[in-house]
Amino acid sequence: MNDVAQISIPDLVARQQPGYALEQPFYGDPALFERDLARIVAKQWLFVDHVSKLAIPGDTLLFEMAGESIVLVRGRDAVIRAFFNVCRHRGSRVCLKAEDNVRTLTCPYHGWVYDLEGRLVHAKNMPEGFDAAAWPLHPCRVRVWEGMIFVNLAPEGDPEVADFEAIAASLAPYFKPYRLADAKIVARKTYPTHGNWKLAVENFRECYHCAPAHPEYTTVNAYVKAGDDNPDGYDPIVNAWADTWRVKGRTVDRLGWASSDPRQPHGVFRQPIRDGFLTLSQDGRPVAPLMGDLDAFDGGETLAIFGALFYVYLANDHATLFRFTPMTPTLTEVVLTWMVRADAVAGRDYDVDRITWMWDVTTVQDTTIIGDNQLGVNSRRYAPGPYSVREQGPTAFVAWYLSRVG
Repeated sequence: MNDVAQISIPDLVARQQPGYALEQPFYGDPALFERDLARIVAKQWLFVDHVSKLAIPGDTLLFEMAGESIVLVRGRDAVIRAFFNVCRHRGSRVCLKAEDNVRTLTCPYHGWVYDLEGRLVHAKNMPEGFDAAAWPLHPCRVRVWEGMIFVNLAPEGDPEVADFEAIAASLAPYFKPYRLADAKIVARKTYPTHGNWKLAVENFRECYHCAPAHPEYTTVNAYVKAGDDNPDGYDPIVNAWADTWRVKGRTVDRLGWASSDPRQPHGVFRQPIRDGFLTLSQDGRPVAPLMGDLDAFDGGETLAIFGALFYVYLANDHATLFRFTPMTPTLTEVVLTWMVRADAVAGRDYDVDRITWMWDVTTVQDTTIIGDNQLGVNSRRYAPGPYSVREQGPTAFVAWYLSRVG
């Protein structure tokens, strides 16, 4: 592995060739990883989980990322708050369980007690004049939108943090019909991925690799083969499908992420799955009841991009949420959550294995691909290669990354 100490990070950024993969240090150097966390990841609105995981007052949930721990809690007033999981006494973690239900947030080390709003309410044997009101838990910014909980680790007022409400407003027309706030989780799986977070994101943002690496995914999604034959060959099919469903009131037009807020690019595109397929299942047949306010299958799929680390795939009858979390320079935690409408009954209305099939088998394959990619990048002979015409996603992502990290 090249030593980034031998060359400055600005110089590394400056010499990067447009249209090429990143140089080796970007994919594993500890100093660059810390810079990624400080300049990019900490300033993003990061998806944590669905509100159903914090259903009643006192419910807590931990979000762990690269040594940082955030505790989310639903208060007695039903409001969801987030705090850095750091006792104000001597820094111990306060909450130790991934999920819990508590009356107070009590540090197990010296017994400092915080209420569910983060206020210090008890600290024994403190000197005269000690003001408990001056020692609340450090707050973390949190937003809840369409049933999804997001946090942001940057301090209030940081100009490099995007306006969450503006992002939500631009995505709202695409999400509203699915009513994710009223949906329920039917499966959640974690895929430890032994690669730098940028390798994981680059892989997710292109389908140049889909035909050789993902036969199941390729069987379901017609655009893969069409794009291999002709990068623009699927456009007429997409346009014809969109024209049909636009007049029926469906939101089908694309929201290009490249023209969105550069601090946290976001966007949406919709396209047909393949002829005869109603949903993203092995045989194309429905796997659950229609979601939310949808009244018919349109045979389409929606990909929503919420920055670099969170993506949502919406089929007409289920949703799949993708969370990418950097853990170490060469370890990324990938978490998939599958959801259906809340009143669907297991065994009658849906079968979990049919819902999870495509993205589970695909993500298992991706963990191997990304791990192998990391091993190759670690080689002394690694040198960045040029992106193909089918890798516009990684090309744009790397350009954005360099603009933020430099």
